[in-house]
Amino acid sequence: MTSLIDFRVLELLSSRLCHDLVGPIGAVGNGLELLEDESFDMAEDAMKLASASAQQAANALQFYRLAYGVAGSRIGSDFPALRELASGFVAHSKSKLDWPDSPVPENGPEDIGKLVLNMIALASEALPRGGHLTVDVIARPDGVTLSILAAGENAGLRPESEIALKPDVAIEDLTARNVQGYFTRFLSRRMGSDLVVDASAPGRVRFLVEF
Repeated sequence: MTSLIDFRVLELLSSRLCHDLVGPIGAVGNGLELLEDESFDMAEDAMKLASASAQQAANALQFYRLAYGVAGSRIGSDFPALRELASGFVAHSKSKLDWPDSPVPENGPEDIGKLVLNMIALASEALPRGGHLTVDVIARPDGVTLSILAAGENAGLRPESEIALKPDVAIEDLTARNVQGYFTRFLSRRMGSDLVVDASAPGRVRFLVEF
């Protein structure tokens, strides 16, 4: 059963990545088609559309390459690089990222950067109308605390995400829309902790992992 779940998660993460790329890549194509139309007199707007969409696709690819791929384990706790990636990922949404500078924890687990990116991706899903994502990486004497706060209008976990975060979720209940929650919690548990979600305050959802 474990191998079946692993394969299903791989399929769904691939579907999610492709879904996030289809829109901007399609917009690049549309912009180029408009530029080829000699009767179209808004070439500057078409070029801006193609350029912005290409940047959006590139940002998403760079983000998911580290969040889902082997490269994420290699970057470790290079938080300035991670912050730049996350900023590019969030830039094309209705949300804003607030990730203040903080001392790099020296006693964090190997995949801490990878986990932070996945927590940001999950937290962004909790902001259907946009808002603010606040990232805190707190170095404690005995460990590290990762905290992502999603705050905004109607902020909250989607019902399908709540299902994916259950410890006994069935493989049939995993979809491309909720696999982010499953994968994020899987990472935290593999690293010896667990993902805690606090949605008790209206308009605020906090995602917390402690090592």
